[in-house]
Amino acid sequence: MEKQTTPKSEKRSVIPALLQLFFSLVVLGGGIAIATYYLKSAPEAKPRKREPNPLTVQVESAKYTTHQVIISAMGTILPVREITLTSRVKGEVVEVSEHLVPGGFIDKGKRLLTIDPIDYKLSLLQHTSDVAKAKSDLALEMGNQLIARKEFEILGEKPSDDEKQLMLRQPHLDQKKATLRGAEAKLDQAELNLKRTRIDAPFNTVILSRSVNIGSQISETTPLVRLAGTDEFWLKLSVPLEQLQWIHIPDNNSSTGSKVKIIVHENRKNQGIRTGKVLRLAPDLEGQGRMAVLYVSIHDPLCRLAENTGKPKLLIGSYVKAEIDGIQLESAVAIKRTHIHDSDTLWIFSENNTLTTRKVNITFKNRDYVFITSGILEGERFITSPLSAPVKGTAVKLRQSPDSRDHSDNLEGSSRKTGSRMETKQ
Repeated sequence: MEKQTTPKSEKRSVIPALLQLFFSLVVLGGGIAIATYYLKSAPEAKPRKREPNPLTVQVESAKYTTHQVIISAMGTILPVREITLTSRVKGEVVEVSEHLVPGGFIDKGKRLLTIDPIDYKLSLLQHTSDVAKAKSDLALEMGNQLIARKEFEILGEKPSDDEKQLMLRQPHLDQKKATLRGAEAKLDQAELNLKRTRIDAPFNTVILSRSVNIGSQISETTPLVRLAGTDEFWLKLSVPLEQLQWIHIPDNNSSTGSKVKIIVHENRKNQGIRTGKVLRLAPDLEGQGRMAVLYVSIHDPLCRLAENTGKPKLLIGSYVKAEIDGIQLESAVAIKRTHIHDSDTLWIFSENNTLTTRKVNITFKNRDYVFITSGILEGERFITSPLSAPVKGTAVKLRQSPDSRDHSDNLEGSSRKTGSRMETKQ
């Protein structure tokens, strides 16, 4: 017979299981509560504040010195005197100078060419004869006048003034005098025409082109030769209006013009130097660029004088670079343009080793340098290192390098190369 389980026995088996589950939950809850308490009551670890590392930079020291302003410009070489000679008489060209070729040099007063003078010599002889005849006729008439005067005195009459002039042959005498003056004038013209058959150089000249040769038949006003004077050329320069204040210009702001250095590139490797002087400021602006026009005088541009032997020649129409010596800045600091920020700001290395910014007064600038006359003290250091995002007050320190130099060393090196000249380019 099977033994049957009663409800009372089942109840007794469930109670211990529930008690075990209850105590387990109590223990687990207590552990969680204790862990939570310790987590919340534990002291927080405060993070250490780390000081930022100073930026390592290079600096230069400001040094006030005298600087020569140099204005660079480009321009074209022009002849001062360029003319086309024409004939004053007609005839055949019978002689031409061996130097009458393009590029040939002929000194003032030397013969260029000769027109056949035979006809003009004959004309001169004819008019010489006419003058001699007129003089003879005048002498005869003066003799006749003496005879008429004696006859008038013998008669003792008292005619009117008009009758007296006729009796003394005064009209005849006036006619002979007029004939003589006319003959002498024609003789002078014949002499002048004969001289005009020889055409000489009006000044020291170089031949640009010629239009005639031996055997050419020419008439009055026929163009013969085009030439230019060699004593002086002009350099026509275009200069921005704001740069005129730095240039000495005669009859404008100075009695003498600024010196000008003309750089001539003879080939890709070599370049030569010529000198000139500012002559005048043109009264009108250049048409396209609205720039001022300066004329520079250059003596002996084609090196005809012994003192210029070996120097580069300045050819008409050449486009050359010029450097104009301007006004001197008596006290200015030269700083590379790359060290200027926001057009007029320097990064200063302050005494407390932090970066500060300062606006400065830029008086003059060129392609490589700016020249400051105020805004920084003598010996004050400014930062030359490139910084990506500088912030005012940033800690900085000097870079220790055997190659580091102060600004005076850099400027002296630049002076040796440029002659302590401040150059500006258009």
